[in-house]
Amino acid sequence: MSATKRLYNVFNVAGWAGTAINSVATATASTSGALTANTLVDLINESGSAGEISQFSIATTDATARTIRVVITIDGTVIFDRTSASIAASTTGCVLAGATGQSNPAFLPSIKYTNSKRIQYASSLTETGKFTTYLAFQDVT
Repeated sequence: MSATKRLYNVFNVAGWAGTAINSVATATASTSGALTANTLVDLINESGSAGEISQFSIATTDATARTIRVVITIDGTVIFDRTSASIAASTTGCVLAGATGQSNPAFLPSIKYTNSKRIQYASSLTETGKFTTYLAFQDVT
């Protein structure tokens, strides 16, 4: 299995516009903890196994205007590092792998790794509990 080298989709531009994100039944939902403005925090940072991230999306929990930055590092290489335009709507964000929602979902390819995976995100504001992430992955070795 080869690792994903880069992501190329609608969110792969600086200032991407958010899209409505529905909960994904096959992924674990987590609410963000305390965030300091423009400071990346880890959603996951693991090494030592190969596998794939079958679902990853992130969305706001309220309508406060803010940007979202997402950085995905696979096997030590940054494959995605983009910041959204200002988002001022609840349950709005991006999907970077997997289903785009539960009703008539579209699917983006999974993100494959051979040794390590790291997903980080940041808000442009200092805040607590203002993002929901949806993550599903499997390690195969």
